[in-house]
Amino acid sequence: MRSMLKASVLALLAFMCALTSQLAVAQDATPGSDTASVGTPVTLPTGVTVVASGLTNPRGFTWGADGTLYLTLAGTGGDQVGTYDDGTPTGLMGGLTSSVATIEDGCAVPLAENLPSALWVDAGWTWGVMDVAILGDQLYILSAGGGIEGGFPDVPNGIFGVGADGSTELVAYLSAWFREYPTSFLPPDYGQDGSLFDLEAGNDLLWLSEAVGGRVMTVSPDGEIAIVADLSEGHLVPTGLALDGEGGTFVGHETTVPYPEGAAPVLHVAADGTVTDAWTGLTATTDIAMGLDGVLYAAMMATNNIEEPPFLRPHSGQIVKQTGPDTMEVLVTDIDYPVGLGFGPDGALYLTSPAFGEGAGEGQGSLLRIDLTTGTPISLAGLANLPSSCSL
Repeated sequence: MRSMLKASVLALLAFMCALTSQLAVAQDATPGSDTASVGTPVTLPTGVTVVASGLTNPRGFTWGADGTLYLTLAGTGGDQVGTYDDGTPTGLMGGLTSSVATIEDGCAVPLAENLPSALWVDAGWTWGVMDVAILGDQLYILSAGGGIEGGFPDVPNGIFGVGADGSTELVAYLSAWFREYPTSFLPPDYGQDGSLFDLEAGNDLLWLSEAVGGRVMTVSPDGEIAIVADLSEGHLVPTGLALDGEGGTFVGHETTVPYPEGAAPVLHVAADGTVTDAWTGLTATTDIAMGLDGVLYAAMMATNNIEEPPFLRPHSGQIVKQTGPDTMEVLVTDIDYPVGLGFGPDGALYLTSPAFGEGAGEGQGSLLRIDLTTGTPISLAGLANLPSSCSL
């Protein structure tokens, strides 16, 4: 059972392919081009431009106060054999191939690189630097490709501060914390180094989700770790977070195979830890975001799924907007497994996709900008495997 590391959760990700197109968006997040910058021109739907393409396993992103766009890239793993604490192989192969980059003229320019990345060989999913956030004037990353289970017993999973020179410093040693404080329910696909997913910055705390274990947590700038909610019962698999501005957070969920339609709720965790339903009826949610209109948006990895492998219906991902406690408006369709979702300083919606693809997903990912004011729904059909936007 343990050799099938995180299988029930991440089988979802095993059948992904690439999304997106190209050309640049400057550091102030202005739109890019409507055609590909390399190779055969590709006409994009109205309202869709490409920030960067030709990326390897893009995950979360954020903007600095000066408009700099930071993006995490999970990498492709490597040759290090991951094991559990008892020496049993995890099925992960680790390498120093993850990074956080700035996006400049369509190119991912490494800021901090040679960071742990762990490829689950059987499924093709990669853990690495999963998300990035800025608290005060400090840049932080959520690193999930390390630990003994990823092949790096001396480099833990956790939160690291990133210096202007690309140096990193451990702030929160999550690999050790998870071993000391297990959740109330331990699923068969649980790993003690954790399955870190999302990182958000609040007024004075960093918030994070740990998917397979089912945790929502906070970390202070001085490294104090606290559990906000144990959501492990039911194994709903918490993924994206959207802070409510009142000391609590909304939490999206991916669920597990066969990823039933409408079974992935968004929960609200109040400042006192009270958990309530905020939005039901979603499917295989990978990220959520609070819009500038004060309404929740969600990325659904795939919809109208099936009850046998590969479970997920290809090219069926959607971005939706909440319209009621159990209703939604579909804004973007035909996406190849969206992963990261957020709103930029320009008010536009941004998304990363796909979570991975063949060949460990190398060079297949993209970051798109979507102007929802041009009319919805917007279809992204036919935008997989587009060329790199980088002209360097």
